[in-house]
Amino acid sequence: MLKFSKRRGRGAAWLARSPVKAEVAGSNPVAPAYKMSTRTNLILIIAGILILIVIILGFFIGYFQKRTTELTKQEPIEAPKNTETSIQVEKVKFTTEDGVEIVGDFYEVPNSKYAGILIHMMPSDRKSFKNLAFKLKESGYSALAIDLRGHGESINSTKGLLDYRKFSDEEHQASIYDIKSASKFLESKGFPISNQFLIGASIGANLSLQFLSLNNEIKCAVLLSPGLNYRGIKLENYLKRDLGDKLMVVVTKEDFQSYPSSNKIKELAPSSTILEYPGNAHGTDIFDQFPELYDKIIFFLKEKLL
Repeated sequence: MLKFSKRRGRGAAWLARSPVKAEVAGSNPVAPAYKMSTRTNLILIIAGILILIVIILGFFIGYFQKRTTELTKQEPIEAPKNTETSIQVEKVKFTTEDGVEIVGDFYEVPNSKYAGILIHMMPSDRKSFKNLAFKLKESGYSALAIDLRGHGESINSTKGLLDYRKFSDEEHQASIYDIKSASKFLESKGFPISNQFLIGASIGANLSLQFLSLNNEIKCAVLLSPGLNYRGIKLENYLKRDLGDKLMVVVTKEDFQSYPSSNKIKELAPSSTILEYPGNAHGTDIFDQFPELYDKIIFFLKEKLL
């Protein structure tokens, strides 16, 4: 019995030293430490990702706030200015000797010496000369663009409402009174007839020549697409050799209504300045195809208005 008891004692001592017992008993300290380390690392990774996302979001939010601020601080883009309001234009009215109320736009240059009367073609109105009037004003010349009787706003008269489409030739010819009244208006504004010039288109060109021939004090005239005969206003009735130095004539070679007039002008007033352009544009429409004509007219005026 004593021997058996000793063997059992040694076995118990061996088991006490054996690692198997520790594993069976669950006494290994490495396992819980490993689990805690893994959990901690996972939490740190997730936190890092969240922080990175917050940083990126903050960057984009800041960028867009900055751009929004910059855009709101920028000066607003101005809409194109209406030229009529940016350059002073005065709407005027005066009455002819035969009782027609003429409406015009007066482009006055303070302290300017010379002023022109702008006479439109048919069918048209004073607005067709708007761009040229601005060019004249930029060059120091005042200008008065009128609606001829029966056109635009010049429809009131002592005889009732006027409509150019119902005019006889004699009624069209009476438009010379419109130019006469325009000239008197300019005189009232400080521009004597000797400091006036004329620019007319189509029938307005023939009327300009007629008024020039009756008033030699007029400095010069620019005729855009004059015709041999517009409503009984015949070119040859008013062409004089001594007027050539005062005339600038503009025609297009395929404008069969106007081009033949250039040959008549060369014949009767050979010293005239004559410009011939290709195509068939008529009157103030020539400016659309040949905008350099503006400068040529200004140059001609500077030569004549001395």
